[in-house]
Amino acid sequence: MVAGGRLTDQIALGVLASSVPRDAVDDAVAAAGRQARRRDGKLPPHVMVYFAMAMALFADDDYEEVAARLAGTLAPWGCWDDSWSVPTSGGITQARQRLGSEPLQNLFAQVAQPVAGLLTRSAFLGRWRLMATDGFEWDAPDTLENAAEFGYVGRNADDPDRPAFPKARVVTVSECASHAVVDAEIGGVAGKGAGEQSLARKLYRRLDPQWLLIADRNFY
Repeated sequence: MVAGGRLTDQIALGVLASSVPRDAVDDAVAAAGRQARRRDGKLPPHVMVYFAMAMALFADDDYEEVAARLAGTLAPWGCWDDSWSVPTSGGITQARQRLGSEPLQNLFAQVAQPVAGLLTRSAFLGRWRLMATDGFEWDAPDTLENAAEFGYVGRNADDPDRPAFPKARVVTVSECASHAVVDAEIGGVAGKGAGEQSLARKLYRRLDPQWLLIADRNFY
């Protein structure tokens, strides 16, 4: 099990299931109005929420492999039906489209929070919890929708020399001691308001008064 990575998979998925309880997932799905339309579906919304998070843990695996890991590991935590079987990749794609992004955004807002305690080293400066903001970029699939939403670095979408993929820009607020991300904004890399500073301004409104936020000079 260790040689095949199974033990580490169980640990990672176990932490996921304990950190993101089923009740929180159901609340996020309901708030977005994405409840299941039929009771016997193989891929109900709460399953797809866990699936989307698991894809971040196992980014090199295909849809079926990620689904099989979930089915085999999350069942002991009461998050899975023992009779469930792995569907096709096409079925998973359709279920992801039905779910959309809003439930995941709602869930993140519920569960993402600082985790360092009072005795955690370097977590506080005086009475303030130390937090940091920074940005990075992600490649997005080369689709017309992503090109319109995010754009290409330094080029127009119709430029033959443009990069191969659109990019999404992400700015986060994270806890210095634990590196836990507690808030984020996602935007494009082209057009007005696409800079890190513009995304950071949206985050500033949501900062806790007990936090001390540090950043590099790009955010000054």
